Amino acid sequence: MLQLVSYNEKYYEPLNYKLLPEQVEFTSSIDQCKKDGVFSDFQKSVITIMYNDEPIGFFILDKGSDKFKLTDNKFAIFLRSFSLNPIYQGRGLGKKSVLLITDLLKQRYPETNEIVLSVNVRNINAYHTYLNVGFVDTEKYLEGIMGQQHILSKKID
Repeated sequence: MLQLVSYNEKYYEPLNYKLLPEQVEFTSSIDQCKKDGVFSDFQKSVITIMYNDEPIGFFILDKGSDKFKLTDNKFAIFLRSFSLNPIYQGRGLGKKSVLLITDLLKQRYPETNEIVLSVNVRNINAYHTYLNVGFVDTEKYLEGIMGQQHILSKKID
């Protein structure tokens, strides 16, 4: 069973997995999140992806001002640093996890009416995964640390 839960320190070791070399430049590790102070930032929530009660991935929901680089919508939330342990990739679990985010937002952040994210133009697999789960390419771009980023958006009813 796949579910999304709030991060707990006991998940740190299982989430401290090594990404594939071609993925490292596109997302943050749980260790990097810790170093960057994400866990103490009240605007950011780290969400753990659980599969059969095992932590297999995580992402950050960011309500802070960084979202305004992607949208003018004050009711949007910024999805960032999505990653899945490589041993669980290729099973559709990432796609299913992203689909669960809408329900999570309706429960925890009912005021949210849009999810925004940026994905590197070279990260073709992630780009197509997001499009396949209802995100729309805004046809706007952001210049990120690792190059040009597509800005994607998904409306929440």
